[in-house]
Amino acid sequence: MEILSKLGFKKVGEWKKLQNNLYFDVNDFKKENKVVFAFVVNSFVKFISSTDEVLEFALNCYVSPKEFEGEEVRVKELILKTLDNGPVEIYALKNTKFFGFKTRFDKQDILKLIKEFNADWNDENLVDRMKKIIGKDRVAIQKDVEEKEKIQTIIEEKPEMKEVLKPEKPKKEYESYIFILGKSYLDRGFFNLKTSHSNLVGGDKEEIQIVVGDKQVISGRISRTANSSGTPRIIGNKPLKLWFTEHSQVNGEIKITFINKKKIKLEALSK
Repeated sequence: MEILSKLGFKKVGEWKKLQNNLYFDVNDFKKENKVVFAFVVNSFVKFISSTDEVLEFALNCYVSPKEFEGEEVRVKELILKTLDNGPVEIYALKNTKFFGFKTRFDKQDILKLIKEFNADWNDENLVDRMKKIIGKDRVAIQKDVEEKEKIQTIIEEKPEMKEVLKPEKPKKEYESYIFILGKSYLDRGFFNLKTSHSNLVGGDKEEIQIVVGDKQVISGRISRTANSSGTPRIIGNKPLKLWFTEHSQVNGEIKITFINKKKIKLEALSK
C-alpha cells in the first residue's frame, strides 16, 4: 500500500457482512464529499472510483444498488465473495482542488490509476469506452487547432483573404455528457441525470421536451422525488422506451445535451 500512501490515501474502514448482508465500518471521511476511494484486498487495489457526494452515500450504493446500477451490483457480489476468505479494506483521499479550479484527480487520472493498479473489479469495458470518449474529444480539439493555423497562414501570405476566410460566428455550446443505457432505463423509458448536472433542468413534476431526432420530440417530465438522493429523473415512458429499443441496447452509449431547462437532446452513439 506504499503507492496509495504516497498519493495521500489512508485506510478509513472495512467492508463487512452479516448473514450475506453487506455493510461498511468507516471511521473517517464518512461525511466528506468529493472523495476518491479504493477497495483493497491483501494489499492489492481491486477497485477505484470517485464521488462528488459524501463518502457514506457513495458506499451505500454498493450496499443497496439499484437494478440499473450494473457496476455497483457486480462489485457488491465481488466484495461479498471475497469476504468469505479475508478482509476488504476501504481507502480514501479527499479530492481537493489545486489553485481553486483543478481537482487532484479528474476522470482521466482515475482511469490512469485503474490501469496502473490493474484494478480488476473496475469495468474494463467502461474504461475502454471512457478512453474512446476522451480520445474523440482530443481529436476534435486537434482538428480545430490545425484548421485555425491553416487559415492564419493563408491570411499572413494573402492579407486580402482575411474577410473571405473570416471564421463564422461560433455556435452556442451546450453542456453535454455520455451515459450508459441500463436495462431499467431501456425497459421503462427513463434515465437519471448526474448530480453535477441537476441544475440544468427544471423542477419536480415539470414537463420537459426530449429531442430524439431531426423532427421527433418526446413529451417527458422531471421527477426529483423518484431517487432518494434527489437526483433528477427524466421520464419519457413508452415513447422513450421505443426510441431506446430502436436506436440502442443495454450498455449502449447515449449522449445527452442540455438545450435549456425545458428541453434536452438525446443521441445514440452505439447500437
